[in-house]
Amino acid sequence: MKKKMTKAKAKARKRAKAVAKSSKPRHAKKIIRLAHKSRPKKAKAAPATKKVVRIMGHGQFTVDARTLKRLNDIDSELVEMVASEKADDAGFKKKLAELNQITIKYGKAVEPGEIVRSDIILPSADLPVDEAKKLFTGEGVIPEN
Repeated sequence: MKKKMTKAKAKARKRAKAVAKSSKPRHAKKIIRLAHKSRPKKAKAAPATKKVVRIMGHGQFTVDARTLKRLNDIDSELVEMVASEKADDAGFKKKLAELNQITIKYGKAVEPGEIVRSDIILPSADLPVDEAKKLFTGEGVIPEN
């Protein structure tokens, strides 16, 4: 069973045969090599962005870009909640606990003995709203990319 040849390969083989018949057969290999170099290269996949997140009192976790997007959405909600005058302590703590739970559930725990610089530091879930007003301002605790 014959495989289909690309046009470049077919031309290279024709040239190689013609050169092989001539007195200089050394060029045949060179022509075939050039034909192989002309193939388009496959695009490399972009590396996934991973961040190290520390939760105060829970340790460090490595999260991927997808999880980071979810965390950033919740962080934005927390910033809005703290900025509004009607920020209740129970609702705030519930959202903050959700932020921590997503990090723990979808993140990969960093080994306790491994020393890694944290890209993001999240407060523990028992943070009162008064103290949160200092942290959750502007972009919040998770910076926009």
